[in-house]
Amino acid sequence: MEFDEMKKIWDAQNSQPLYEIDEKALRNIQLKMNTVLRATSISEWLLILINLGAGIVLLGLHPFKPGVNIFLYLEAAWMFGIVVYLLVCRNRRIKASRRFDRSIHGDLDHSISLASYQMRISQIVRWNFLPLGALMILSGWESGKLVRVGIIILVSFSLAFYVTSKGYQVNKRRKRKLQALKEKLETGI
Repeated sequence: MEFDEMKKIWDAQNSQPLYEIDEKALRNIQLKMNTVLRATSISEWLLILINLGAGIVLLGLHPFKPGVNIFLYLEAAWMFGIVVYLLVCRNRRIKASRRFDRSIHGDLDHSISLASYQMRISQIVRWNFLPLGALMILSGWESGKLVRVGIIILVSFSLAFYVTSKGYQVNKRRKRKLQALKEKLETGI
């Protein structure tokens, strides 16, 4: 018996469709997943480019000469290390995304996973301020410009901490909404 024939018999007996897809809900979930995926990709590339650019600028402003502040090189190395770490995380995220099936539940699980990943990256960026700030303070201390470097660190890190905390909160709310939607789908409400 063909599926269409079974569906007609079922519909005739029960006055209910055998299989129904809520296309609006499906599109809504796919839209949410694409939004989270796009935001994740943009934030990864921004962090990679910012750290790469800052490392290159540090090396470019102070070419390798004897007597140059060693902490500037350590800062650049740290930033290049962060770039490598972010590229590895991005690669793992992309590979992990293949394990989600292309269904409503799979797309929803993928979106929740991406929101968790975004929250983790925000936390890593926040914790990155400590070693980077310490290297900057040591660099300023060695160069005799501790006050100027201290002011720059205070302003830039305060701004960056504010931005990352806002990003963290946005992703936390997004994850809660996605989890609520998943719960709603699983309970059938």
